[in-house]
Amino acid sequence: MPLNRNASFLLLWAGQFVSQIGDRLAALALPWLVYTMTGSALGTGAVFALYTLPYVLFGAFAGVAVDRFDKRRLMIAVDLVRAALVLAVPFVAGRSLPAVYVLSFAISTAAVFFDPARLAILPEIVPTSRLLRANSLLSTGENLTEILGWALAGVLLASVSTSVAFELDAVTFAVSAIALTFMRYRAPARAAAERSAHAFWHEMQEGFSFLRHDRGLRANTVMILVCVAGLGASYPLTFLLAVDVFGGGTAAFGALEAVVGAGYLTGSLAVVAFAPHVRKGRLMIGGLALMGGCLALVAAAGSVWTAAIPFAVFGMANAAALIAVDTYLQQVVPQGMRGRVLGMRFTLTQGMYALSVLVGSALAWMVDVRVLFVVAGAIVVVSALVGLLSREVRES
Repeated sequence: MPLNRNASFLLLWAGQFVSQIGDRLAALALPWLVYTMTGSALGTGAVFALYTLPYVLFGAFAGVAVDRFDKRRLMIAVDLVRAALVLAVPFVAGRSLPAVYVLSFAISTAAVFFDPARLAILPEIVPTSRLLRANSLLSTGENLTEILGWALAGVLLASVSTSVAFELDAVTFAVSAIALTFMRYRAPARAAAERSAHAFWHEMQEGFSFLRHDRGLRANTVMILVCVAGLGASYPLTFLLAVDVFGGGTAAFGALEAVVGAGYLTGSLAVVAFAPHVRKGRLMIGGLALMGGCLALVAAAGSVWTAAIPFAVFGMANAAALIAVDTYLQQVVPQGMRGRVLGMRFTLTQGMYALSVLVGSALAWMVDVRVLFVVAGAIVVVSALVGLLSREVRES
């Protein structure tokens, strides 16, 4: 069935499109809220890290839950929980900074269950032959929200209170839950005997074992871990570049993120157009190499406008690499293992991301932000070399 006639895919796409616009608003409002309360680069970086820490703690657990339970119902429940949590942020912000950190952690914890479920459900509603294009279309929608959401967030937070951003984000989570409710989906049968015969811990071990023993998947994971080691710091560094170095405030940060989104959109559309004619391995390796080069070039930028060029190309390369990685995982991992393997991947990669965010934010106190961009770019280029050395990744 063509994707434009696949109602389940279209509802998933539409719900995520709306929800992710709200996410951009909240993703800028939360660090800006903490930055205005503390004036600390490290404190602001802690917010970014708290978005990833739950993946380290609960990613493997969430993966087992995704494999055990109805993915659609799980995603609906998570959307409703996140709506309630983001609504609470403005109420606690004026009373307790630690409570803001706790809510940031809780919102991200809920997302730990949503993200692997979204990736795992796609091969169950889309034929294998259309997976690369489906992932490309989801990325296209996501990056339309990057453009619209970040641009709107920068302007909104420059003119009104942060409370509005959190309220709008709550509404978008509700819209996503409604879209998922109307999606036609029948969870794959999994025998009750199987669920009772395997202990929860044993199922987590199965996911890690598959990840460790499949040569291509193992090489792909190492490649992404190296990439994330460099990439993680770029988000708080971009925030500090826009706010401190360029002196542009939230509007400048929103503009840079919107430029990345525009590049990502262009890259996603290119993959949609050329999906039948490209190899995933080339997209992954070439995309990572170009991403690293662009991060290093940011160091030469003297203003938001000159930084926009490498950020735009970075977005294009990021789209190509990420779409190829997601499609590779969906095709390599068997249906009954996807939740566990993806959950374990999230645990490893997001743990590395959180560490990179904190290290990058801490170093920003002592080292010029531009120098840190060069270091981050070099590490991402190394990840491309790791992929190039693996035949399984290179020829996929």
